Formats: sequence, structure tokens, C-alpha cells
Amino acid sequence: MVRKRKLALVLAVVLALSTVLYGCSGGNGDGGSGSKDEKVTLNFIRWSNGPALDDEEKDKVKRFNDAHPNIQVKMTLLPWDETFKKIEMSLASNSPVDLFYWDVPAYAWYKKGLMKNLQPYFDRDLKMADFDEKLFEPFKFDGSNMYVAPENYQTLVLYYNKDMFDKAGVAYPDTNWNWDDFLDAAKKLTIKEGDKTVQFGTTMSLGAWWGWMALSQEQGGALAPNIHDPEKLSFNTPETKNALQYLQDLIYKHHVAPDAAQASALGGDFLTGKIAMYVGGDWDLGSLKEKKDLKWGMATMPKWGDQRVVPYWMGGYAMTEKTKHPDQAWEFIKWTMTDNQETLAKQQSWIPVNKTALSKVETPAWAPEGYQDARFDWMKYGNIGDIYHLRWREAQDKAISPIVDQIFANKITVDDALKKMEEQVNEIIAKK
Repeated sequence: MVRKRKLALVLAVVLALSTVLYGCSGGNGDGGSGSKDEKVTLNFIRWSNGPALDDEEKDKVKRFNDAHPNIQVKMTLLPWDETFKKIEMSLASNSPVDLFYWDVPAYAWYKKGLMKNLQPYFDRDLKMADFDEKLFEPFKFDGSNMYVAPENYQTLVLYYNKDMFDKAGVAYPDTNWNWDDFLDAAKKLTIKEGDKTVQFGTTMSLGAWWGWMALSQEQGGALAPNIHDPEKLSFNTPETKNALQYLQDLIYKHHVAPDAAQASALGGDFLTGKIAMYVGGDWDLGSLKEKKDLKWGMATMPKWGDQRVVPYWMGGYAMTEKTKHPDQAWEFIKWTMTDNQETLAKQQSWIPVNKTALSKVETPAWAPEGYQDARFDWMKYGNIGDIYHLRWREAQDKAISPIVDQIFANKITVDDALKKMEEQVNEIIAKK
């Protein structure tokens, strides 16, 4: 019995010491796990972005590992949906993944306290003058602290087929274009043979909520005053009605964009010379630059009147609250925001967040005219294309996307759709 009590006492002391030590290395930017010589493996999960971007990510991890022999990042690449299921399972285990790549579904984990507050590390190790802090604000989920470390920006641009514009005698888009200019050009670029349209001026690439909301925001519209945990979202507004009506009219009034059936029957898209122009992500550049037989150009998204709003997004890394190696995980995150930024600038796949690296981005040999304006001027008028709410994904899947599909199938008026959308979405986000 005495031996058992002595053993229990020893265990209690060990446990107490462990607790003190863990507390000192609890990821507040003032300590680390283990000694400097300890070799640590960090488990990192992210989704696959296709062969070219995946190779860049593998190269990034390899260069970090080579430069940090005591820290080895072990990356797992998965399809997007599987990524978040895998991380969720990991977070429920006793050995959660150390790092993951951020996307909106992870906001639920922030709300549950499963993501590390990175602000102490930011305060300790980064010079914020090296970054545009205003653009980072969306990642301050609680209004004060950074929970995701941005590594890159992404945005939307207007792509156009130069051969089609030349053949139709239409001037290329420029920074002065508004949506009336876009429509005028689309009409001239749409070609019919008999009753069949064989070439469309544009396509419905702005069908996602952040696409048509940009047109609403250009008129002064807004879904909510605050993108973090909004209590109510406003869809049924004159600005959003104008935006969605403009897009629906491209199909059913002006016949310059295909509906779903026409798009399927067309047998091609922008890459195959069936669509003259479209608004798409700058992540499409990877595919376009490989199309040697396609003469294409880029321009900024058109304005509504004199006002331009372009959505932007940030890619970056998050650390789990229960990682056993917070300081080593931060070392990798910090490296992606500092040392690796110039490599990011040279690769041209993503836009760097570091100002010095950003200033060194050169126009690549493959880039078309309009590249610099389209890819970088958005920082003057960019608006984050995210809403952070536990039930935002559910609202998109169950209400927004199905209703927008009905608009673009001409099965509901925009007026009725927005009333329905506002009612259904607010019911969803009000659920506890």
C-alpha cells in the first residue's frame, strides 16, 4: 500500500511538472516544445490543386525541410472534400495534425477553440510594415488576433480571346470598361448559324455568390455590416437585384451567354474557342499559359458605373491548438510568409503577401497584355470574398446555390428568388 502511495506521489509530481512545462510551451510565442536539437516531424494536410501547383507545394516543403534539419514537415495532399474530413477526424484524436491549409470550412474549428491564436507569434517575429495589414483584417476572427497566417492572395480577372475580338472588330477590354461596355462587346462577339449559337460572347462564370455580390457591392450593396458571425444577411436589396438581373439577362434577354443546356451542347469553352470572354480566378493562369495555340489577354473586372469592386481571397496556414510542437509549426509558417515569398514571386502562381517580394514580381514572358493591371490593381478596391459563420457552408449548399441555379435556369424571377433566399438563409444561420 505504501509503495503504491509513494508511486502515486511520484506520478503526481511528474504530472505537475509536465503541466508546468507544457504551460511554458503552450504556443504563446514565448516558448517551444523540446530542445533546439530535438528532431520534430510536423504533420501537415492540405488539398491538391493539380499537378503543377502540387509540385510547387512539394518543392516548398522540401526546401524548408532541407534548410531546417531538425524540423521535417510531412505533407499529405488530398482532394478538397477529403481534406476537411481528415482534419476533423485528426482534431478529435489524441494526436491532431500540426498544420493545415486554411479554407472557410475550418472556421468551425476556430469557433470550437481548435485553432491556435497566432497573434503572439506575429507580434514577436514579424514586421507588419512588410505587409498590407488592412488586407489581413478578415483573418482576425475575433477582431484582434490573427488565426490564419496569409501566404498569398488570389483574385478575379477578365480573360478574353484576342482572335475573336480582332475578327469582330471589337476593341480589347481596358481599365475603363464598365458592365455596359462588357455587354456591348458580348453582343458583337456572339455568333449564330441559323437558330443555333455557335459562339457566345461570355459565360455565366459569375454565378457563385461572391461573383454577383461584387456587382452588388459596386453599387454600394452589402450582405452584412460585418463578415464575422453576422446575425442577419441582406439579399433582397435593390443593388443585389440589379446585379442578378444583369446576369440573368445575359442569358435570356440578350442571348450572349449560354444556359446550362446550351453550354452542354456548345461542345467547348473559352479554352477551345467557343466563348469570347469570361471572368475567372487568377488561378486559371496555370492552364491558360499552357495553351500555346490560344491568343488571349487579361483585363481588370469591369466597373458598375464608375465604381469597381473585385473579390480577393487569401491562402495561408493554420496551426491546431493541441499541436505538440507549436514553435516548430510557427517556424514553418513564418518561413512561408518571409523567406519563401521571393520564390513565390518568381513562380507567379500566387500573389505574394510580402511587400518586398511583391515589388519584385516581374511580368513573365508568357503573360499577355493587361497582366499587371488585372493581377495587382485589385489591392486598391479589393473586398474579401468570404463570410465567416458556422452555418455559411450549409446556407450556400441548401439555399443560395439551389436558388441561384433556378435564376439561371429562368425558373424564378430575381425578385422572388431574393425574397426566398433572404428568408431561407437567415433561418439557417439563426439555428443554434
